[in-house]
Amino acid sequence: MGFESSILDDLAALRSLSSLQPLYTMERSLAAIASLGAQAAGRFLETLRMRTLVMSRLAPYEDQPGVRQCMEVMRPKAESIRHMHKVLDANLGMLDRIARDAGLQFFAIKGLGARVTYSDPGVRDFSDLDVFVRTRAEASVLVRALRREFGYQYLKAELPWIKYDPSEELVYGQFPLVVPEGADDLLNVDIHFGDYSVRHSSRLGLTAHLPAGDPGLRVLAPEENLACVVNNAAGDYFVTAKDTNDLLMALTLAEFDVPRFAARLRRAGLEGFFGFIVDQLRAGTALTAAQEERLCRMPAVRTLEPVPDPREPDWTRRCRGTTVHAFGTGWRRGGFVSAVREAVDAYGYYRDRLALGAVPWQGPEDAAPFALNPWTCVRLVPVDIAEGLLAGRPGTAAAAPARPKALRIDPGIQRIDVPSGQYVRIEDETFLATVGYELPEQLISGARRVAAPSA
Repeated sequence: MGFESSILDDLAALRSLSSLQPLYTMERSLAAIASLGAQAAGRFLETLRMRTLVMSRLAPYEDQPGVRQCMEVMRPKAESIRHMHKVLDANLGMLDRIARDAGLQFFAIKGLGARVTYSDPGVRDFSDLDVFVRTRAEASVLVRALRREFGYQYLKAELPWIKYDPSEELVYGQFPLVVPEGADDLLNVDIHFGDYSVRHSSRLGLTAHLPAGDPGLRVLAPEENLACVVNNAAGDYFVTAKDTNDLLMALTLAEFDVPRFAARLRRAGLEGFFGFIVDQLRAGTALTAAQEERLCRMPAVRTLEPVPDPREPDWTRRCRGTTVHAFGTGWRRGGFVSAVREAVDAYGYYRDRLALGAVPWQGPEDAAPFALNPWTCVRLVPVDIAEGLLAGRPGTAAAAPARPKALRIDPGIQRIDVPSGQYVRIEDETFLATVGYELPEQLISGARRVAAPSA
């Protein structure tokens, strides 16, 4: 469905308000707020995620029509982000200390990697601390430190997961952790390991480009980091002003290696979505001649993926875009048959929003061991979160578990089979495994019996 040109013009004016180099005058942006209405304008500015910058720009104009009401929409999150900026250095110091104590390198990515390219890093907002490490074992070191020393927890809404790429015998995945209640000066940490997963079945290929060096927290190189930013936008299927400003700042770096950045996008099949980011950059940003010249050398190409909704993330477009991308990834991996398999799998996974739930056990045919491959995301459900799904209902009797089977290429990961499904033990933590977000009640009932004892 299209939008009236006047609405698109207003959205562009608000993107300009969120840009580090605005294309439109302040008067035009204020007119857009009045035209769209304070509430709608505020919600759209929220989705662009440059709240600190926008609030500072709007502050002198609070007496203009709709501006104060627009700011009130953004104020709660803006106040929270102000506190996050205040405690950021202490949290980065905590991560650096953990890395040094363990003799490891951690890499700050996405928002943490982008903000160092800004002349004023304080205007680059972020939602959590994204950290990349080389291996699952290194990720477990950080998970263990954050959980034991600071009480970090897993979250039902964003579960840990693992994948496996047999072409490189690589285990990769993510451990999202949230701060415990009341720990207001700690920030959520999202730990990525092995590689940065791209949509349904691709990867960026980060690990080979990580530099050697002393232990501690480092910032990912701008070429790889911008590729992470593009990938994050492609996953959400929406282009924020954070994304376009991060691209703008990369265009400003004299040392930015365009071919190196292009190689990351091409490996992951992200050139098409990058074109959408370029379109939105031009829609609200006044580029210098030098920036425009460098932008023209970047790999933005035509794609069969649908254009993202200009106003907000759209689940249907995300499903379609991810399916098209999975077809291309499968084609590069193994030709037509592989392309169809991965596209069908992507469509089946993304066509509906999945919600974690407990279901009656239907028999052994519903408990086949999960596959480990680039297009199967094995979600890891912590025991306490799984038990909460029963909501006080009595569990069914659980069968005795089989002997643990260690993953050949990573013995720290073990699979434990029972008739109703599988558990996964990673170091000293036990999880229930799921791909479709449904956990048999019998699998939940037996989790405590299988769980590794707490150290």
